Amino acid sequence: MYRTKILIISGRKELSIKYKKIIEGLNQDVLYTNNLSVALSLIQKQDMEFIVISDTIKEKLSDFVKKIRILTYNFRPIILAVSKSGDLQDRVDTLEAGADDFLGEEIPKQEFLMRFKAHLRRYIESSLNPITHILNKNITIKAINRSLSSKEKLSYLLLKINNLNLYSDTHGEIAFEKVLQTLSAIINSTLAQEDFIGHINDEEFILITQSEKAEKIASFLTFAFDNIINKFYSNDEIENNFTIQTSDLTKEARNPLMRLNIASVEKSDNNFKDILNRLARLIKLCDKGDKSTYLMDRIKLKGEVSEDVIKNRVLIYEKDSALQYLLKNVLELEGIYTQASSDKEEFMNLYESFKPNVVVLDWGKEGETLSIAKEISKDDIKLIFSSSYLNKKEILSSGADLYLPKPYEINDMVLFVKKFLE
Repeated sequence: MYRTKILIISGRKELSIKYKKIIEGLNQDVLYTNNLSVALSLIQKQDMEFIVISDTIKEKLSDFVKKIRILTYNFRPIILAVSKSGDLQDRVDTLEAGADDFLGEEIPKQEFLMRFKAHLRRYIESSLNPITHILNKNITIKAINRSLSSKEKLSYLLLKINNLNLYSDTHGEIAFEKVLQTLSAIINSTLAQEDFIGHINDEEFILITQSEKAEKIASFLTFAFDNIINKFYSNDEIENNFTIQTSDLTKEARNPLMRLNIASVEKSDNNFKDILNRLARLIKLCDKGDKSTYLMDRIKLKGEVSEDVIKNRVLIYEKDSALQYLLKNVLELEGIYTQASSDKEEFMNLYESFKPNVVVLDWGKEGETLSIAKEISKDDIKLIFSSSYLNKKEILSSGADLYLPKPYEINDMVLFVKKFLE
């Protein structure tokens, strides 16, 4: 749940306490002051969402409202003006100066509460993502910043659906929205009232919860996502564990099914950018699995994630000696360390000693390399499989990351090799 920050400014303490008690019943954070300089400082430093101003302050109400509007041009707080004046011109001047509502001081408590709830409801609803009905990025950043000052031991979870854009390209915008709506429903059913969930961009979420609950939540969400994923794919796609978009005549990368990846870090003393950077580094390590997964970065690790080893090794298995020679030399001219072989036994020995990052396999006689593909695709490599035959499904099912029909342009091969080495 997101708690807004509310500032009450009044020259009479009993009036401030009255409004504070009414608003605190809505589980919001309320401060009050009678010092105008302090009020202006709090408004700017704490990014207040609501400001209740009484005309008991030592300045004309409409002038002070105008001053607040000028100082808060970059974030627009909702201003409720409270006055004992019944003069129409006072109301007009205050509303024209930028107040969102003008309430009489004699207003009954229940009406004050209902009016405030109406403004709160509009503020929250205007901050929701239209697809998921989860709070937007601006609110999420505020929530992270405010949580950093909390004494609670908190964790921050980044939730990302891998291959979601590929799914959208293949299945369309409506199906894409259904995935996000389903995930948001699962998330909301999992969280307690004190937890927070919000978007950090249109397709990723930040969840803030108590550290002792973080791993349980991550474990449940990844389990739940993998158990509903079949609702979004055909039986053929589920059986193959990938999606085919084009015909056998066209080159195509292996498009895996969607997976939910979650990275979790514990609260540090730094700002929200540090939290997001740590999460972004950590979630990259989740990309290699075939199932939804999560990684927890404990505070004892100081937020450091080991850097990826530089990937720059390519191994080629190609029977056509001319093509093998050409491809090896072109890749080496690009600064890529390359080995090649046309002998199966020699290739496997090279594979063990050279430890390539990308392997280029040719279909060979009667698909003799299909068994090699199935074996090495279990390792942490990228596999490009070329073929003169129209057998895309068979090749991608073997674990290949890219199907490239022959004849192909050398430039195409080089571009894909570079992409897989990134």
